[in-house]
Amino acid sequence: MRVGIKLGYGIGQAADGAKQAAFNTFLLFYYNQVLGLPATLAGLAALIALAVDAITDPMMGQISDRFRSKWGRRHPFMFAGALPFAIAMYALFTPVSGLSTYALFAWMVFWAVTLRLMLTVFFVPHLALGAELSDDYHERTSLIGYRVFFTYTAILSLSIIVLMTFLKNTEAYPNGMLNPDGYPMLGLLCGVVGGLAMLLSAFTTRSTIPLLKQPAATSDKRNPLFAVIDVFKALKLDSFRVIFSANLLFNIMAGVIQALLIYVATYVYGFDSKYFAFLTLALVISVICAPWIAQLVSKRIGKKNTLAVSIFLGASIAFAPLIVYLLFGLDFMNLDQKLIFVFVCNGFGNAFFIAYVIMIDSMITDTIDENELLTGRREEGLFFAARAFCTKASYGLGAFFAGLSLDIIKFPKQADPRDVDPGTITDLAILAGPVCLLMFLATILISNRYGLTQQRHQEIVTQIAARA
Repeated sequence: MRVGIKLGYGIGQAADGAKQAAFNTFLLFYYNQVLGLPATLAGLAALIALAVDAITDPMMGQISDRFRSKWGRRHPFMFAGALPFAIAMYALFTPVSGLSTYALFAWMVFWAVTLRLMLTVFFVPHLALGAELSDDYHERTSLIGYRVFFTYTAILSLSIIVLMTFLKNTEAYPNGMLNPDGYPMLGLLCGVVGGLAMLLSAFTTRSTIPLLKQPAATSDKRNPLFAVIDVFKALKLDSFRVIFSANLLFNIMAGVIQALLIYVATYVYGFDSKYFAFLTLALVISVICAPWIAQLVSKRIGKKNTLAVSIFLGASIAFAPLIVYLLFGLDFMNLDQKLIFVFVCNGFGNAFFIAYVIMIDSMITDTIDENELLTGRREEGLFFAARAFCTKASYGLGAFFAGLSLDIIKFPKQADPRDVDPGTITDLAILAGPVCLLMFLATILISNRYGLTQQRHQEIVTQIAARA
């Protein structure tokens, strides 16, 4: 496959990166700590948006699988989602002033649902396109590496730009992350970048349209509302059910951590926006190392074992600063030493987590081949709709549990870091440290039940080719 196609395909994932930078890092903090919306309500808004996704993601997958046009079955939707996505992102971070608590909650729900619907229109067909571009066992891992690279490059670059410009420290706001005036510009930047990434990916991969499979003229014409039922049918496939379950738990916990990260950085480590911006640079280490880890380790020990290694090492390294904080405290370090310690742990820990994401997507693509052998149907859209739901659960369920947990430990709203009770900060560290660490390790127990080996996959591909 030409590198240009891989780059064009991968850059579309920058749209999801823009969404993750805005949602997973800043949105809960903005509505809770800056605007004063109770954390449980902010988390509930995310949960409502996820509930809508649970219906619309499979519908979009089925519509895309069965769509017929001269532009193929994926590209029309990839083009269509761009402009509404950008508008919704800006509106989400620009609420009307003077809203009551429940009016602010309603604003958050409406625009969060709208934005995620527009992301669904692009994201599900885009994921499905990746499964169609190659059927090679290791080439797919390489292609997914490009996609993941652009996801985290967008998260990294947008977060740094926001923190160093729109949310920088000022006299009025010594901690710039509490400055309400910076967030509308955040929404505008993420919306424009995400929309442009969608258009660029659709445009640069259009040359592949004649080479892609078209649905048969006799394709099932059932109402797309039945797509939710079809997802449950797909979960009857043992290999896909295992990967879906492990991925769902991983993404929920990743969402909890991402939602709490800005709280931990501000209240546990004492970082302001300048230090937090530098901390996000740790993703440079992660993005560079992760594809190498995924490719090299999986070729030696297989995809399933690579999942277990990635989770174990990623969790052990990434959570080390919070474990040290709880056992010994971090007062023996000055602020710069503390930043370097957290930076290194985050960089290398997240490298293994990102390698996990690459392997999961590669394994999902393999299960699509297995399903085709058993049913005679190519249903990339349906399978990746389920995968898209897992990704969105990182914010939906992750933010909900994070918000609920913050209210359980009675974490104050609009709090100055100097005024928060030390016991509450310890509770936050326990929540974001040992509790989340144990849940991440639990994904190993699930993924170890995956049984689709490279040899079995090659047999499947050979049988499909012989039947064609």
